[in-house]
Amino acid sequence: RNTQNIGEFNALFLTDINAVCHPDLFESFKRVKQQGGLIMHNHPGYTRKTTDIAAGEQARAYEEGWIDGVEIVNSTTLFPQTIRRCIERGLFMAANTDAHKPTSNVWSADRDFFRTMTFILAKECTEKAIREALEKRRTIAYSGDQLMGEEQLLSDFFNAAIECQVLHKDKSKGVMKLRLHNASSITFRLAHNGAIYEIEPFKSVNLTYKGATPKFTIENMWHIDYQHPTIVVEIDN
Repeated sequence: RNTQNIGEFNALFLTDINAVCHPDLFESFKRVKQQGGLIMHNHPGYTRKTTDIAAGEQARAYEEGWIDGVEIVNSTTLFPQTIRRCIERGLFMAANTDAHKPTSNVWSADRDFFRTMTFILAKECTEKAIREALEKRRTIAYSGDQLMGEEQLLSDFFNAAIECQVLHKDKSKGVMKLRLHNASSITFRLAHNGAIYEIEPFKSVNLTYKGATPKFTIENMWHIDYQHPTIVVEIDN
């Protein structure tokens, strides 16, 4: 079977893995759903010239609603167009879920960023809570200090990681001096009026901002296609 056109899929939350095996793809899908499982489409652009949904069985899998999520990043390869697909079709986003060997063999300790992974925004560390987060699409894909997900989730994640203090405000000039502290392990790159501010993990940056409300484009975040979200920074004091 041509996996380039049909695609590769993962099944999650199975109770009997062997029972899913069947030569007919849609019979396998049916057996996954009978067990209450979720189905994810892996690396849609891998070894293909396009990330568009292939005709035939792959198109049918989407049109009939079998797919619950998409692996939008595999290893360090991002498939940007699949972000829009997930948003428009209501699917969760994942990263590096179809690794065929231990990732410790790929991501050595001397890398300057963490291995590719999926951040699942669950309410607690239980299987039930993780499943609920996937079904509600509360996931962010991470790879090479890049974060991909729905715009509101990225905004919430950023504001949870960045502490913003107003050090001084000049109302006559309409400017304020801000201190932004990064309480996370991820570097953030902020853009405003042609300037780039890089905030490394657990470090702070002081900057002067002109305007009533601090708002930055986050250049290492992607919320649809090749677009970066513009996020209003919540002031903590």
